Amino acid sequence: MGDVVKFPGAGITPAPAGPPRPAPADLDAMGERYVAYCEARDTPGRERDADLLAHAVAEDVPAWLAEVARVEALRAELADALNLLTGGA
Repeated sequence: MGDVVKFPGAGITPAPAGPPRPAPADLDAMGERYVAYCEARDTPGRERDADLLAHAVAEDVPAWLAEVARVEALRAELADALNLLTGGA
């Protein structure tokens, strides 16, 4: 164990505050999965692919809903700022 070199700061860095934040959704990959599902669904003979992709797309629904909620919150914030700037007109 004498050969082990400890790096400065290893093991003493405090953990970030609060619960871990989820990784942001990969919207591009989610969109590509949906397009692939639609193409498989509309192509005769690709029912198995469509079924597998439907399950993958279904798993993306919570991330899509979270993204819609995020964009809606930004829209509301922008509307409030615009209302403040225009004096409530």
